[in-house]
Amino acid sequence: MIIKTFNFEKYVDCIIKIIPLNIAMFLMMTLYRVFFFFYFKNGLTLGGVYSSLFKSFILGAQFDLSILAYINLVAIFTFTIFLILKNLLAFKISMFFLKVYYCLAFFAIVLLDIIDFGFYTFFDQHISILVFDFFSDDTSALIKTILYDHRFLIALISLFVTTFIIYKLVAFTTCKLTSKHSIIDTSIFNTVTKMLFVLLVPFFTFCLARGTFSMFPLGKFHAQISSNQFINDVALTSVHSFQDALDAKISQVNNYVDIAKKFDVKKEEIDVNMFNKVSIVNTTAQEVKPNVVFIVLEGFGELPILYNNHNFDVLGELDKHFQEDFVFYNFLSAGKITVHALESTVLNMPQRPFSLQVTQTSKAFKQFSSSIVLPYKKANYLTKAVYGGSLSWRNIHNFLKAQGFDEVYGEGSIENEYRHQWGINDAQFFELLLRELKNSNGPTFIYAMSTATHPPYQTPPYYKPLNINIPEDILHMMPGEAKYGNKIFETYQFANREAAKFLSEIKNSELAQNTIVVITGDHSLREFKATVPEELFKKYSVPMYMYVPERLRKNMDVNLTGCHMDIAPTLYDLSLSQVEYVAAGQSLVKDNISHIAFNSDGFILAKDKAVLYNPDNANTIYFNFDTKTKMLEIAQETQEHQEMLKYYKKVVATSNDYLN
Repeated sequence: MIIKTFNFEKYVDCIIKIIPLNIAMFLMMTLYRVFFFFYFKNGLTLGGVYSSLFKSFILGAQFDLSILAYINLVAIFTFTIFLILKNLLAFKISMFFLKVYYCLAFFAIVLLDIIDFGFYTFFDQHISILVFDFFSDDTSALIKTILYDHRFLIALISLFVTTFIIYKLVAFTTCKLTSKHSIIDTSIFNTVTKMLFVLLVPFFTFCLARGTFSMFPLGKFHAQISSNQFINDVALTSVHSFQDALDAKISQVNNYVDIAKKFDVKKEEIDVNMFNKVSIVNTTAQEVKPNVVFIVLEGFGELPILYNNHNFDVLGELDKHFQEDFVFYNFLSAGKITVHALESTVLNMPQRPFSLQVTQTSKAFKQFSSSIVLPYKKANYLTKAVYGGSLSWRNIHNFLKAQGFDEVYGEGSIENEYRHQWGINDAQFFELLLRELKNSNGPTFIYAMSTATHPPYQTPPYYKPLNINIPEDILHMMPGEAKYGNKIFETYQFANREAAKFLSEIKNSELAQNTIVVITGDHSLREFKATVPEELFKKYSVPMYMYVPERLRKNMDVNLTGCHMDIAPTLYDLSLSQVEYVAAGQSLVKDNISHIAFNSDGFILAKDKAVLYNPDNANTIYFNFDTKTKMLEIAQETQEHQEMLKYYKKVVATSNDYLN
């Protein structure tokens, strides 16, 4: 049969004929993953990791199929267009461009694999934003280093051979696409079947490209399946790693702003030495050398706690601990998203407007003198970081290691039977945390961040929630979320009850005498909206809870204003003695200084005053703050307001200089 137009039969024929090409490319990608594994496994003992390794290769196959699906979407779109146009001659002419497209796309994969291989060889990680420093570093020296590497010639030969094979496969396929002979006869298909086929092919390809039916498309953070980072790396592809690095670089370039100039802060006013501080003399802490556990709970906002009662029991057993210990309620999170809290608490610095997060830049690989962990390392503490999700998220594995943590654990470090979209649930998170605390030999500092109180809000199937009758005031601040409210607060409640179990374990053991625990939130629950400016504090606030053993306690005024930057300085005063440190915040043990708190949105709080400063347009609103009702009232500007705003601008501008 001679086909004279591009009809349905030709469309089906084209779809079938590109399948072998994709199978061949998929096999080549799988072969590279196998080679990657055996080359870099460095004596990895396979005993006990077979299951994780199998998952890694399966996930790797999903990543590869996702890449191929994205590439094929262009071809399928082309076939669909010509099915509409019916022009066979134009289709044959277009095959040249499709041939070039496939060759370039597949060549790009191979080239990225080779670059990624070299990158992994030098940095022990997949391509990151550091790859762009190739041109800002000593480029000629780097090129010479690469040329002198004995693997360069092998890589070059591999590139040429693979490119030749790809070209031959693509040329053969595109030649077959223009053939007049079809593989199957579609004349038996009725109209409905044909329509379904044309609709389902792109739909299936799109699903394959997305890689998963979960809330988020297949991405780098899905590769946290084991406590062994190398096994996780086996699953990742160079394409996905490069995409992450490119996104970070574009954002970095587009977001550079001279903050001092923007804030009208004179250069002579900026002095990073203002961050150099010394903790108080604490002979008891010097003798005890207490463990310190700093926990940042996902979505642990303050607003639900303000309404906690028997009918709306969001605290559960945690309420008992809140009654016994220190709780600061006039407290602000560093910003609105998790990475803001992570960086501010680890680096002891504020979030800077207009600036890319440190973890998304090459500075993620630099150790800052303000790192929260350094004073403890100087005091011979064992330091650990625990994250309840994927360590690939925001490049935090490399970031935390660079800041000086001896050990870094993620969701792959514990059995995750009841895993949620973002990692392990809070029962497993605290189990991991308690395990690492009890297994430590000597004084230990642990920084831990959970992930569970996060959309889509999931609790383990065994969990039986306490009463949750949501108050009208809270529903008022959750527009459009009322029908999901109970699930949100069940997850919030579950996290708090697991935190309570953790605290009870400590208080009922020998750890009670030598362990300090801090719990705060990364930000408020996302669903809360400040419908009027007077509610802004409730939108931004998180509680800061502290358990301090009796003999280590200091007089602390829980009515003081504070924020994430103030936590580490407070811990230094409670657990160390006369240690030098670098931080933008102030210790809450020192009650004879002015405590001014602020966040990434320019919300500034001090005692009974507040300011909302818009960094984009310098628009400023002044408030009085009622510490009992936690409500704001718009007010006239005062000298106190001016000093607060000046302090905010100076600290942010100085921190920008310091971090850069």
